[in-house]
Amino acid sequence: MTADRTGQARNSHGLRRAQQASLLNARIGVTSVRRLLASLVVVSCGILAACQSDVDGIAKNVKTNDVKPPSTEVEETFGESGAEITLLLQKGPSGLYEGASRDIRDGSALSVGELGGNQAFVKVVDVTGGAAGVPAAVAAAKARNSALLVSYVQPAVAAAIAAMPSDQRPPLINLGAPVPATAGNVYNLVSDEVDSALEGVRASFASGHKKVMVYAQKDLPQAGEMQIANAIRAAGGTFVGIARYDLTDAAAADAVQKSRPLLQAADTVLILGRTAIATTVEGAIKAGGQGNLNFIGTSAWPPQAYAEPTAKGTLIAMVEPEGASLIADRYQRHYKRPLSTDAAYAYDAVAIASGIIRTKGPEGLNAQNLTSKVGFRGVTGLFRLTPTGLVERRLSLYAISGGKLNVLAAAPASF
Repeated sequence: MTADRTGQARNSHGLRRAQQASLLNARIGVTSVRRLLASLVVVSCGILAACQSDVDGIAKNVKTNDVKPPSTEVEETFGESGAEITLLLQKGPSGLYEGASRDIRDGSALSVGELGGNQAFVKVVDVTGGAAGVPAAVAAAKARNSALLVSYVQPAVAAAIAAMPSDQRPPLINLGAPVPATAGNVYNLVSDEVDSALEGVRASFASGHKKVMVYAQKDLPQAGEMQIANAIRAAGGTFVGIARYDLTDAAAADAVQKSRPLLQAADTVLILGRTAIATTVEGAIKAGGQGNLNFIGTSAWPPQAYAEPTAKGTLIAMVEPEGASLIADRYQRHYKRPLSTDAAYAYDAVAIASGIIRTKGPEGLNAQNLTSKVGFRGVTGLFRLTPTGLVERRLSLYAISGGKLNVLAAAPASF
């Protein structure tokens, strides 16, 4: 059997389940939703009020609400006044923003409408021309006194933006694949499967299980493998080794069989993967009869994997879906499709900027405030940006039983 029996989705730390929890908005009134949104993003002392909003849904000053995507000749702006947040996107072959780009545009529009308070607006800039067009687009944004760049573009284009000297561009929040932050004032907001994996491993360490054997799909980048190995060692654990598997049941079982000599030295098994083939790996290990093993999955596992009997007892760390559920209904109402992980990340990126602008002005969008140790609480959970360009998140811990995730430990309330 092949991986076709399962769906694949972008790593989400559980946010893909937000639409399943969206009934929360039906149970609480509009007033309650407003109160919850008011505390959606938390920055160090004094910026909480920046995220309050006196409107429900898209603000009345958003001019392009509920319209078809524009042609390539139309330049979009969401909001009319205040400081500019420049959203850099690439259009698809049709000349329209498609897929994740469309979701990020719409998530940004929803966010500035609800939290911008007429003190911030989002200007969408097309950089489909690639890295060659980056200098001109960024220079134009700086000339307009843009307070922040938010990008979702190809890695080479994002890297070109990030490589520009920090005094020649606004700060950058990148929503695509992580890019180096060597030039400074570059922040990668999106978490991935590795973040979830490491949080699960840390939970296993707390129980005394510290010898970790890793199983991963063959396409896991070498950098991801090194990150996992280094993090395990840095936390005082032992990285036993890694075995990679192809996306068929037979290949997964074969990978387990070949790795048994290494497996004998482990007390924790971390299984990465985006399909239910990950549970084939777990089943093959359990069939070998080795006891006293902790099993760690990741947020990339598809929900159908939870129903596999072999997945019972597996620990998974991910963001609780309740935060995303606060905006899921309105996103569905305005854009006629479920809230996606990409849209949720875009919502938070613009919410960070809106909150700081409303309390400290556009000049407040600097490294000191963006890397506040207190962090931010958004629809993607509690997180903080770091000077190295990485994002740290606080995740909840779940155990699989009865075909579903069950909360073992809620995410910490603060860093």
